[in-house]
Amino acid sequence: MLFNKMLGAVVALAVILSANSVTIGALEDRVKETYTNPSTALEQLDDSVITPMELQTIEPDTFSGYSAYERSFTFNPENGEDADLWIHNTSSDTIYAKVTVGSLSPLVVPFEKGKQNIIRIGVIGTTSVKVYTYSSTGHKIDMSISARQF
Repeated sequence: MLFNKMLGAVVALAVILSANSVTIGALEDRVKETYTNPSTALEQLDDSVITPMELQTIEPDTFSGYSAYERSFTFNPENGEDADLWIHNTSSDTIYAKVTVGSLSPLVVPFEKGKQNIIRIGVIGTTSVKVYTYSSTGHKIDMSISARQF
């Protein structure tokens, strides 16, 4: 629930900060979608395949190491209103993804051992995103990651 509220705040602030004019009705619709469409867990690893009609911001990739994984990228509104950040934790323990959208406070999302999730990001205006994935126990991080915009 907290994740959905924070994501709604991200969408709202992105609209306010964007150079594009957006009506209040459009903003309310996007915020409603955020609350009614929570992030979903993927059941099959094959579900992370991105079709050619979508823009791949982070092509499907894997990371393995004791250091943190860090990646920054930008979503352009011309490529779609929605974006998904997909992470699959294949480590021996929980990892955490610290996701920063624009200049907003980072959102920290835990990924339990063996779990995969999608973090949905609303794109209104050019949206910069930073992903910082780390282990709180110092264990080796093993994960797959991709991002797409549609």
